[in-house]
Amino acid sequence: MVKWRTFLFLLLSCILATGCSDVKIIDDLALINAVAYDKSDDKENPINVTITFPIITKDGKYDRKNLSANAKSSKSARDKLDRETDLQLESGQLRVALFGEDLAREGILKHIDTLSRDPSIGTRVMLGLGMDKASELLEIEVDSEGQNATYLERYLQRIHQTSTDIIYDIFHFNRDYYDEGIDPILPVFNTTKKDIKFDGIGLFQDDKLIDLLSSDESGMLFFLKEKIDHGSLDMEVDDEGEESAVIMLSYVQTTHKVKATYSSPDSLSATIYIKMKGNVQEYTGMQDLADPKVQMKIEKDLRTQIEEKSRELIKTLQDLQVDSIGVGRYVKNKMSYNDWKALDWHEEFSKMDINVDIDVKLNNIGKWK
Repeated sequence: MVKWRTFLFLLLSCILATGCSDVKIIDDLALINAVAYDKSDDKENPINVTITFPIITKDGKYDRKNLSANAKSSKSARDKLDRETDLQLESGQLRVALFGEDLAREGILKHIDTLSRDPSIGTRVMLGLGMDKASELLEIEVDSEGQNATYLERYLQRIHQTSTDIIYDIFHFNRDYYDEGIDPILPVFNTTKKDIKFDGIGLFQDDKLIDLLSSDESGMLFFLKEKIDHGSLDMEVDDEGEESAVIMLSYVQTTHKVKATYSSPDSLSATIYIKMKGNVQEYTGMQDLADPKVQMKIEKDLRTQIEEKSRELIKTLQDLQVDSIGVGRYVKNKMSYNDWKALDWHEEFSKMDINVDIDVKLNNIGKWK
């Protein structure tokens, strides 16, 4: 009995000692909430890494601190950053990872891989691109927004709420990178004097940034890429005489499907079918929207314009050889594994026929014309 008591005492002592060794005092920690990767001007240390974390100033105010270091790799940069502060750097609260445009054009997978290997981080860290330098997004003083990382995370989540299938985090970037038949995309942010703004979408081939879409073009990419639960668009439509009017719709896609056909590499084609219902939010014209003939005319006008803009965007993607829509996923399902592997998909994507079939219905016109 004495031996058992002694054994239990020693076991409990070991458990308590182990638990105590992991205790960390919050005041001694720097909880990194965002990191930015850029190319540096130092040839010996070509990567610049900037981190930001919240601090409490001496007068008790909530603030943030940025640290930056040039290094040969993101891991060695972390070691240098550790030596720049008396606080213990912790990555478990990382929310956003940003990449500068120049660095992204050379590939970002190795940096994402480094983040993925840290068990304290996980794969739900949001990703984004900075126009020119990503570090500028962390250094700018944003009016009334507190932590820049929090602001960027909220913005990325809001984009995600527009379509449940467009998410910009490590998991989804890796999914689109490793999945065959689709290329990743990431949102682009830019800075003004006192603000951070969404500035479009970065198009990737594998893990390398190829080109940037404007914010207007990005809306059409979202429209074609996945089924959108709630979106908005505004377009000019014909009004009485030679005048034009602006109509703004909130819409939902009731149908979004892609039909691919394949019998040989020379006969590849695909059609994107989209049905949408829109509620009129604003209309500046003089026509009576309650008139069924007017509604049909506007629906036809909207359909024609959306199909035209869709074809323009698809042509842009084909010229760049980036399948950001994911047409290849449907083509792959139409052929054997060996045929798909023998295919240079980006080359074939640039040459294939891709059509768009849009159906627009005005669901609610409001109380007044």
